[in-house]
Amino acid sequence: MHGIVPSSFAACLLAACTMAVASVASAGTPVAAVPKHLVVHEWGTFTSFQDGGGTTIGGINVDDEPVPAFVHRIEQLTVTATNALPVGVSKGAPSCHPDVTLRLETPVLYFYPQPGFDTKTPIDVKAEFPGGWLTEFYPNAKSTVPGFPKALEPTDRGTLQWRGLRLISHPSAALPETSEHVWLAPRKVKSTVIATDDEREKYLFYRGVGNRESPIVVRSTGDLLTVTRREGEKALTKLPLMWLVQVKPDGRVWYRVVSGQGNRATVSSVDRGDEAGDLDGLRKRLAAALIAHGLFADEAHAMLDTWKRSYFASEGIRLLFLLPQPWTDANLPLTFSNPVEKVRVMLGRIELVSTQQQAALEQLYDLPESAFGTAPLSATDVTVARDLGLSQVEAYRKAGRDLPEPLLLYDKLGRFRDALLVHEWHSTSDPVRRTRIQTVIRKFGSCSPALGTGS
Repeated sequence: MHGIVPSSFAACLLAACTMAVASVASAGTPVAAVPKHLVVHEWGTFTSFQDGGGTTIGGINVDDEPVPAFVHRIEQLTVTATNALPVGVSKGAPSCHPDVTLRLETPVLYFYPQPGFDTKTPIDVKAEFPGGWLTEFYPNAKSTVPGFPKALEPTDRGTLQWRGLRLISHPSAALPETSEHVWLAPRKVKSTVIATDDEREKYLFYRGVGNRESPIVVRSTGDLLTVTRREGEKALTKLPLMWLVQVKPDGRVWYRVVSGQGNRATVSSVDRGDEAGDLDGLRKRLAAALIAHGLFADEAHAMLDTWKRSYFASEGIRLLFLLPQPWTDANLPLTFSNPVEKVRVMLGRIELVSTQQQAALEQLYDLPESAFGTAPLSATDVTVARDLGLSQVEAYRKAGRDLPEPLLLYDKLGRFRDALLVHEWHSTSDPVRRTRIQTVIRKFGSCSPALGTGS
């Protein structure tokens, strides 16, 4: 159990104080007590979406890892679920918010009081997100969301403030009930319960959306990917440890470690069966890297288990990379009212437009207009419309109905399918393609983008 953590700082300090006692005891000089402190560990993910030219795609305010209903949220939140009803069926469909170019996904903070730390001491915590809104959190906190729910500007600075938090060391402290995997997985850590007057949990949770650029850019030329540090990026001084990960249509996972010198690296996106690894090897490498950067083993495994769907089970190709703590401190400031020893380990994640997605887009363009003549099942079957836990594809399968080819191709566009379609609409001046994109969004899309009329 590591609720008590003998950190290197504390160990060195203790050794220094022991030597001081030996040197001054004979002189009768009073000895200062060893400071009692608190250790806080944090993990989370920054997610962005880029096309083959390295251009950031906006409108990624999509959530396929919902948290329990008891989590506090900003009202009028413009985030939709990937299993939401089509625009033509749902009421008041949210827009694909074009300003959302970066998702801050599930940072959690674990608290470890050290020997002698007074757990009755109230703790205040403040999180800030320059260029972003902090939209979901638990326990409850005071939030500021400038400009919400309209424009999200890079100059905005969303904040959350938790005041008077308490630490509860008793292991039987009651926690809110839920069956959501994304909430239960982070609990599998030997941390101390954090509590307010009426809420408690094994960790402090928050997440949000930002109008920010990833510090890394990925461009593709055929099968070759070029990875570079974004020009003007100051908090990331060189390329970090990176992994290119592809989840294939059959569920198999392929990955390759990406290494480069300084600001540039190249990697093939083709699985040639040579040095590329499998899911088990990837999880082991990621866990080892997270631990090497300061997380405890149970924290690292909890993080990977929480995001196993998005990292390892969602079809697509993505670049994962470890962000150094100075970058996180600069881009997501976190302050405490008490002296703390912080360890912050964040993964960056760039979703890339895969060859499978590109092929699905081309197939959508090539379909005859008659393929779109049938209304979605959710529009004709009231039982489907009521079953909000099902995706559109799952609804057809549950009903024993054949999937319409347009819906199958739409589903293959991935987690950020609506954002990709809107990006395609703005990237082409072909009126036939634009009309087809509008048809697909109207039939199957789960958000209502403002496409406009210009080129």
